[in-house]
Amino acid sequence: MAELEQALATRETQASSAAEFRRSLYEAYVYGLGRTLSLYDPASVRVLVREMGRRIREYLEEVGYDLGGAGTLDEVLEKTIGFFVDHGFVDLEVVRWENNLIQARWHRLLGLRAYERIVAAGGETFISCPLSAVIHDGLAAFGKELELVKNTFHVERGYVESWEAVVDTPTEEPREPLSLDAERMFALEREQSRQLRVRDEFIRIASHELSTPLTATKLALRRLESAELPEAARHPVAVLHRQLRRLELLVSEMLDTTRLQIGRIRLERAEVDLVAVTQGVIELLSASEMVEPGEIRLHGTTSAVGLWDAGRLDQIVTNLLTNAIKYGERRPIDVTITLHGDEARLQVADRGIGIAPEALERIFDPFERAAPVETHGGLGLGLYIARRFVEMHGGRIAVDSRPGAGATFTVDLPRTLPPAPGWRVERSVEARESTP
Repeated sequence: MAELEQALATRETQASSAAEFRRSLYEAYVYGLGRTLSLYDPASVRVLVREMGRRIREYLEEVGYDLGGAGTLDEVLEKTIGFFVDHGFVDLEVVRWENNLIQARWHRLLGLRAYERIVAAGGETFISCPLSAVIHDGLAAFGKELELVKNTFHVERGYVESWEAVVDTPTEEPREPLSLDAERMFALEREQSRQLRVRDEFIRIASHELSTPLTATKLALRRLESAELPEAARHPVAVLHRQLRRLELLVSEMLDTTRLQIGRIRLERAEVDLVAVTQGVIELLSASEMVEPGEIRLHGTTSAVGLWDAGRLDQIVTNLLTNAIKYGERRPIDVTITLHGDEARLQVADRGIGIAPEALERIFDPFERAAPVETHGGLGLGLYIARRFVEMHGGRIAVDSRPGAGATFTVDLPRTLPPAPGWRVERSVEARESTP
């Protein structure tokens, strides 16, 4: 009897796994179709959807299903929706249908997770692909189409609420229907996939693997410092402080990279003195024993005030200085701040290993570095973050270096708002980069 029960349990598990795979495969189809359609212009999408609806209708009729003819707009909607509901494809509740606006709730919708992912990725889709496609095909004969006004996902309650309007089909045909360049399409898809992977992985690592133990370690160190420690324990405590600071920088870099990838960083501009910010960073690095006192020397003007985001400016200076410390071979680092008209210039010069010519073009990209990770740690994100924050301020960053002769990084920042048309302080770096 025990063997029989185990055999039945195994069969039930296998059946459940097969059903889950079929559901996931259907969701993958919905997701792939929705993301593919987002690559085309709206006029071409209309052609694709209508053609898909016609093909679906033809196939169903060939295998013995009759969707019924329709002589009016209302009949197109009633008969098409009724057919799919009666055959169990969807469980649809029409909440309101008046003035060519249909408000409906789609219960137990196949592919619900896929629709949610498409919307989360910023894509547009129509609810229940086969049903909507056949409706679009039927409405085309009357010069009409469905236009999605909005939809709301209620995943915990298992339904989607949609508002769709019956509107006139635009008379203007696309000049070059389905003319998306293939190379550009593949490049867009690869970039979107890469950014999603980077974002998801960083959020997962930072929130679950690093932030929690880092917070616990900080609290434990504070309790340790409040106790009376012997002289021999002071050095280990200082080492812990340095390593904790290093971990904080790594977590900050990862979270900033994630936010930059998805455009969730905004500037909060105010009058900030670049010299004061730089002095503060130097004092903090010296106090953490990352450098010896006097190893970083500040030159130039005594004040350089501009409309900048203080927190992001601090990160620019910190990332450039920690980079100089990492590759500077413990030699003096010179920081020079000067004014040039409406711009402030920050230069960070080290006397370290330098950068090979072939690496100069890529060191500002994420995960790139000028030396192997085996000899110089870090994630390769500091210069990338610095570049993005500089560009958000409308500035420029450049590097001059050669192997064995150190490196000099130069940042030019406008002290007032950049004059580019359409500029708004709160815009994300992705939005600004898309401005013509």
